Amino acid sequence: MVAEDMGLAPEYVMRDNDAKFSAQFDEVLRSSGAIVKRNTPLSPNLRAHVERFIQTLKFECLNKFVIVAEKHLDHVCRVWSRHYNEERPHSSRDHLPPDFTAPPEEATTVRLNDIICISKLGGIIHSYSRRAA
Repeated sequence: MVAEDMGLAPEYVMRDNDAKFSAQFDEVLRSSGAIVKRNTPLSPNLRAHVERFIQTLKFECLNKFVIVAEKHLDHVCRVWSRHYNEERPHSSRDHLPPDFTAPPEEATTVRLNDIICISKLGGIIHSYSRRAA
């Protein structure tokens, strides 16, 4: 329902095989037009990338806040996700963010005045970039 309120219609919903998910739960999801896909039993590492992302979100961001409302949580997660995908270097991608398709052009000289620091979420996130020419 939250996804639909945001204009996102889920096509698939992945869920594990926990007993708390009953047939009625699946039916509610199907009634919204989503296809329910169940995980393979006894496969704890099936969603390792998702689990790693959630762990990183918790340790690098959410543990540093006292969340006071759902809108506050949405804002913090939105800003941090944007930083994670567009600015944060990832070692598996040769220290480029996931949204980069090619490395930036190489600079021959960089002066200290050319570097700017942008702080977000009250200083939890620092992003550095070159000042526009």
